Amino acid sequence: MSDSELLRDFFDSVPGTPQFRRRNESIPGDLRVAWRISAVCLLLTKGRANSLALEHLHVLWWAIRSTVSQIQVVRAFDGQSRPDDLLVRFDPSLAVSLDLALGAGLIERGATGTMKLTPAGLLLALNILDTAEAFEGEKLFLKKLPSKITKTQFERILAWK
Repeated sequence: MSDSELLRDFFDSVPGTPQFRRRNESIPGDLRVAWRISAVCLLLTKGRANSLALEHLHVLWWAIRSTVSQIQVVRAFDGQSRPDDLLVRFDPSLAVSLDLALGAGLIERGATGTMKLTPAGLLLALNILDTAEAFEGEKLFLKKLPSKITKTQFERILAWK
């Protein structure tokens, strides 16, 4: 079964109606709307009560998109940061991805500005985690992080010490 067929089957079980079309050139995963929304839901599972502050979500969003940044973030959570590791990145594409996930009813904004998975978003994230062929690299990265990342852990790695 091809990747596009696996994704099509996967999104059939999720609310919404994504459209898939064959293209002559492949579009990198992190530029695809389905990948972005799914990645947001996966990242939110790492926070306490499936929620993260926006600045913490930015760190994980930046990290999940490349192997080099993943290594840097894992090192930071392990207390092994290097002076040249720059972990504070703000990517405008996260705002768009969050808006799409909000509109799809997969996440909600908390009273303090945190982003939190809705039951539908949690179902999407759990389906991704249970599908072996989906998001293999991203899931491997997330397994290297603490099971539930606390605000204190984020503050420690972002303290620039």
